[in-house]
Amino acid sequence: MFAAIYQSYIKPGREDEYQRLWKQIASYFIEHKGAIGSSLHRCENGLWVAYSRWPSKEVRDAAWPGDQAPSEQLPKEIRQAILDLKNCLDPHRKIPEIPMEIVEDLL
Repeated sequence: MFAAIYQSYIKPGREDEYQRLWKQIASYFIEHKGAIGSSLHRCENGLWVAYSRWPSKEVRDAAWPGDQAPSEQLPKEIRQAILDLKNCLDPHRKIPEIPMEIVEDLL
């Protein structure tokens, strides 16, 4: 399994919109692109963390074609949802680094 992790702070008053857009985008990738699932978390400090689960990195990479985001190969409504979701992000708050070291992996 492969997981992609996304962290962001959301602009004040945009949390409901962010959740709606996240669900629309995540559901598309689950229903049409092979994602196993996705989770969205809100942390106490206002940070939001989302991660998507995939059978492999190759499946995930194939679901996000090209270098441009969002890819022109995605349906128009999903491309727009990705752009709208990005507009919910607060660019003025720095995302904290989370240094991690694999201690144990049971894959």
